[in-house]
Amino acid sequence: MISATKPFVKFHKYDAELASDVHALNSAGYNSDDIWVLKWNPDKNHSNQRNNFYKYSTHFESAVGHIDSMAHFFDNGGKELRTRLEKLGLTKDECSALFRELQETDYTCLLVVRDLKDNIIKLND
Repeated sequence: MISATKPFVKFHKYDAELASDVHALNSAGYNSDDIWVLKWNPDKNHSNQRNNFYKYSTHFESAVGHIDSMAHFFDNGGKELRTRLEKLGLTKDECSALFRELQETDYTCLLVVRDLKDNIIKLND
């Protein structure tokens, strides 16, 4: 079920802090339908790789901290990442801005949470 509110988005590196946030959300009652980890894989940005194998892939390396059992894990190129963000309730402009920031920083993924309540996880500084 998609809510009318915008999802919460947090920039992350693909590391133990990400796993900790996903574990905290899961412990607070959020299930995998509410939690998405969108990992940007620049190797999948090339148009010659856009076939069904790459376009809808979910696991190319093992998920850190077994987060794939507690969240949807998406590992793909830029176009597919922006499309997934749109499906989660963001506008095209918001998706493009988030992806641009992802490219310009040392972050490698986005943690997206539907209907985040309380202070379960630390917000980015």
